[in-house]
Parts: sequence; C-alpha cells; structure tokens
Amino acid sequence: MFECLTRAPTRIDLAGGTLDMWPLANILQEKHNLWKYPVVTVNAAIQLHATCHLKLTTSQTPRWRFRDLTDGRSFESDTIDHIAGQEFPLHRGVCRAFASRLAEKGNFCLEISTNAMAPKGSGLGGSSSVIVAILGAVVLALKHLKHDFVSTAGIAKPDLRSQICELGKNIEAGVLGGLAGNQDHFGAAFGGVQAVEHSCFGSTTNTIQVNGHEFMSRVVLAHSGIQHFSIFNNWLVLEKVLTRNESVLAKLAEIAKLSRSICQPLAAGDWENVGKILSAEWAIRRTLAEGITTPELDLLHATSMDAGALGAKVCGAGGGGVLVALAKSSEHKKQLCEVLKTKGGQILDAHFDELGLVEIMKESGGTEKIV
Repeated sequence: MFECLTRAPTRIDLAGGTLDMWPLANILQEKHNLWKYPVVTVNAAIQLHATCHLKLTTSQTPRWRFRDLTDGRSFESDTIDHIAGQEFPLHRGVCRAFASRLAEKGNFCLEISTNAMAPKGSGLGGSSSVIVAILGAVVLALKHLKHDFVSTAGIAKPDLRSQICELGKNIEAGVLGGLAGNQDHFGAAFGGVQAVEHSCFGSTTNTIQVNGHEFMSRVVLAHSGIQHFSIFNNWLVLEKVLTRNESVLAKLAEIAKLSRSICQPLAAGDWENVGKILSAEWAIRRTLAEGITTPELDLLHATSMDAGALGAKVCGAGGGGVLVALAKSSEHKKQLCEVLKTKGGQILDAHFDELGLVEIMKESGGTEKIV
C-alpha cells in the first residue's frame, strides 16, 4: 500500500486576472504593442488550503474511490467514464489522465479524499488548489510505482511544478467545459507572490520577494456571500475581444500595464502604491462586462474605501465572491473588518503561504516537504 497527504494554497489575485486565459496575452502583445515584455498576472498565496489524501492498494480489478471531506460526499466504482463520478469532475479528470499508466503496473484501488478551506465560488482559485493538490499526490504515487511524471505527462516544461500547472489547467478546462486560465495553478503550486508571465512562448512565473507577514497584516478578505461563476464572466470578456471590441481590448491593455507596475511596489513594501494599483485595476475591470460587479460587491468596495482603505478590488472574475482591501496598518485592518461586517461582509482569516504545493510527512511529525 502507498499513502500520502498533499496540500496546496489558494490565492488572492492582485492584478492581471483574465489575462492568463489564452490567447488574450498574445492578442494584447500584438494589437497594443506590448511585445517588449510578457503580460503578467500577479497573485499572493494564502493559507486557505486544499488537501489531498491519496491511498493506493493492489486490487483484483481497478477501483476508484473519491471523497469530498468538505461536504461528506463520496463515490466508488470500477469505472471513471464521463458519467461515473460526475460529482467529482476534478478527481475523475486527473485519474482518467493517468489511468493507463497505473494499469501498466497492475490493478489498483485508488482512493482520493480532498478537503477545501476556501468557500466555493469565492474567487480565490479553490478548484485549482484542489486539482494541484491531487496532481501533487499523483506525482508521489507515480514515483512510488517508478513512473516518471515528466515523461508520463508529456509536457515540455522546465520544472515539475510548472508541468503540474499546465496539466491542471488543461484538465480543469476539459472537465468543467469552459475557459480556464493558469494563474490559480501557479499560485497553488509555487506559493508566495507570483508574477505569472504570458507570452508566445507560454506561461512561466517569477517569485516576487515580499514580506508576507507584513502584507497579510494589512489584507482584509470580505466575502460578499454570493458565489461567482468565473467561466461565464471570463467568456463575456473574451467574446468581446474575439469579436473585435476595441474598447474592451484597450481596457485590458491598461490592466496589463497596471499588472506589471504592481511588482516593484510589492517588493519594496510600498503599500500605498500597491493599494492605488488595486483600485485602479478594479475601476477598469468592473466595466469590462455586465455582471462582473454586483450591488453587494459595490457596497463592500465603497464601504472599505470610505473607511480609509489604501485600495480594494474583487478577487477572481467577479459576479460575486471576495473583496480584497488593503488597510493602512494592522490596527486599521481591525477597523475595516468591523465596518465591512456591518455591511454583510463575511471576513475570511488567512495567512501568507510561501511554500506552495507540499507533502505533509506523517512519519516526521507533520513536517512539510515541497513536492
């Protein structure tokens, strides 16, 4: 029997969301003369983790067991076709990608149990965190079976975690039946603050060295209480681009410039400028398509700014989910939290995650090892 436990963080997208969806970055570089530098999406990993507990045992016939510990759902079958396990699309998608490789080593019962801390539809990249945690566990299982994940995945990427990001994006797009970017996967796999670069060569990432404790001592996450559906809002934006809506394309180009400009203030701890860029990005983003902002989000945003926030924006594709606001200090953060509660905001407590995807080593008293 083989058993492992992996964990991956979610993320706050700070600037450049949606630009991680192919082919937006390529179009912007061509149509708006941004070819000198890659288009970037910047996010920060937080400890609202997803975990994956994987067990692999020999069996007379292949067997699949999926569990969602968040809500207690479960599934068990000897098949993982497109109908079976339809309530577990991410689990099923990963297993189907590697089923033939597992079969080369014999028949197994594969059990995958996941748990997600981020609220569903929060805009914090929860589904991507789950799939990265699952893929991390599969990496370890394949290693146990003496399979090379690099050759098994068949992706030409410079390192293992980048390959996990590429594979996770593709599986997620397939099983969810819609658009999928990759910034969420990079945040989950690498942790810290990532500047994910998109160019004609594909996507890579650079870690921005940020004082994570100081940063998160100022960050307020307020859930509007409404789930968002990112695929729909992202499609509304991409459709406008593909149908030659020059106004929307110009706005996305401005977002791309703001996204690059936030990197230096983050590294320098210049929180005032970070806040200004957050607000400037949201001022443009909210106008990209109808439904990106909502009355609840507008109320939370206005409340935070009236209460003196350095800046604020909505996480993810909008239409619901979480507002991120940047306070002037840790004391000011407490004040912002209280005033946002009075307007219906559900405050999420989160800390900085600098590790990304890790294996939790049970035999070492819960120590963590980067996958």
